[in-house]
Amino acid sequence: VDQVRTEIATASRMGITGVPCFLLEGKYAVMGAQDADTLADAIRQVAAAKARGELEMAAG
Repeated sequence: VDQVRTEIATASRMGITGVPCFLLEGKYAVMGAQDADTLADAIRQVAAAKARGELEMAAG
């Protein structure tokens, strides 16, 4: 129970308000029920920014 409460508090601090929630690079979130194209586009955008050196490596 404590672990679930901790995860809920962490999600709340991160601004997560919907499920499912996909975190990309620990910074960018795609929340709620999205179609596959939307999720794939978000992944491509983050990957491209990372390839250009615009994103720091995610911790963890």
